[in-house]
Amino acid sequence: MMKLQQKKTLIIVTGGPGTGKSYAAKQLKEEIEDLDILSYDSVKEKEWDRFGFDNAAQKKRLNQFCLEEFYLTLQKMMWEGRTILIEYPFNHRHKDALAALIDQYQYQAITVYLYGDWQVIYKRGLNRDKQDNRHPGHLTNTYHIEQAVSPEDIIPDAVLTYEQFRSDIDRKIYDIRLGATIPVDVTDFRKVNFQELFAKIHEIDTQKRP
Repeated sequence: MMKLQQKKTLIIVTGGPGTGKSYAAKQLKEEIEDLDILSYDSVKEKEWDRFGFDNAAQKKRLNQFCLEEFYLTLQKMMWEGRTILIEYPFNHRHKDALAALIDQYQYQAITVYLYGDWQVIYKRGLNRDKQDNRHPGHLTNTYHIEQAVSPEDIIPDAVLTYEQFRSDIDRKIYDIRLGATIPVDVTDFRKVNFQELFAKIHEIDTQKRP
């Protein structure tokens, strides 16, 4: 395993939906000692189960509360000086808030940006959505845990068409470039060289700083 010299390091794993951020985070967790993972999706899923929502507007408002919870949790972890990995489709809307926390707590930031052939990634995301362990809140605009139904009965009214997905990619800009940025092509996840990614993180971490 790798132990970072800069304990106060924030690794940001970002990229469009379906790029495999959770899997990449898991690989990094297994390689880097004392790495704590904070996922915005995990925060949302917990609160979706707690409160539920009846329509897209309620879901959007609940997600805003979840984002506040995410930032409060991240701030506390940074105050404690932990080595942290956050994963989510972070985009230009999140950049200023993350940059402010990085500056406030004097953290080293490393952005791992996942990208690739967006048609391939979109199809991979659709296949992922069909998995039984995918939280239904990602797929629908109506959800209450006490009324949960089987996956085949879910109305996927929150799933984007490819045109909507592609428009979001261009509009949101997931390549946020906070700190040193490591781009990773995930068109074919079987070809991703995680040892090379680990080596790049090690190189960034051991660079001499003024």
